[in-house]
Amino acid sequence: MNILLTNDDGIQAKGLNILAERLEKDGHNVYVVAPDSNRSAVSHHITMWNTNTLKKTGDNRWACSGYPSDCVCVGLESDLFDFKFDVVISGINQGANMGTDIVYSGTCGAARQAVLNGVPGIALSVDPLIWSDENLKNMKYEALADFAAKNLEELIKLANTDVPRIFVNVNGASRDSYLGVKYCKSLCIRDYGDKLKIVDNNGITEAHFVPGGAIPREDKTCDAYVVKDGYIAVSRVYAEPLAAEIVDGMPFKL
Repeated sequence: MNILLTNDDGIQAKGLNILAERLEKDGHNVYVVAPDSNRSAVSHHITMWNTNTLKKTGDNRWACSGYPSDCVCVGLESDLFDFKFDVVISGINQGANMGTDIVYSGTCGAARQAVLNGVPGIALSVDPLIWSDENLKNMKYEALADFAAKNLEELIKLANTDVPRIFVNVNGASRDSYLGVKYCKSLCIRDYGDKLKIVDNNGITEAHFVPGGAIPREDKTCDAYVVKDGYIAVSRVYAEPLAAEIVDGMPFKL
């Protein structure tokens, strides 16, 4: 297969390169277009009024000055490549992208952009479970990379490039192996507890981001608890907003 890889952690990220090596081992044609530095939590940011630059960093590797969704657009909608991709894979991300995370995730934004461009999109993320310097330093990506490579055709089939378009979201903990795989229709709702601290810096008012705990509300069937229990969580996520049912009898004034 012709595979386009990207991420939001940057082209030098460990998870991206482990995944690329694993897919190349199976004989796939792997091409990487990824941000030139970390672009975490940029959601579906696309560059419209500025010019992105591309720098070739190796065989079939390009660093892009833009965002994850920009990288997908470069790969699928420009003339950088003279062939079609069979799938876009975003990741493997350092950190979970489950439930509410998907709104903010650059990793998921790239997978979403892929299906909007008519190519199956898959997002892969590894949860350290405990965010500490030691855990992040020793993140384990190999087991999820192996799962993705072994099940690539099955994951592609879960995506949908026709309306309603759907990308595939895969999460696992930082582990050497998994107990199994569970399809999660229920996605976690996060209580982040984030705050902004206002600081006066020599007459300049600054708002400093103070992260909370990203605690999921209790739902044992949702992706967050499945991952915590040692399983891989696989979900199908709508790429486009879906309107809720209108409230019957709602009066409007003109």
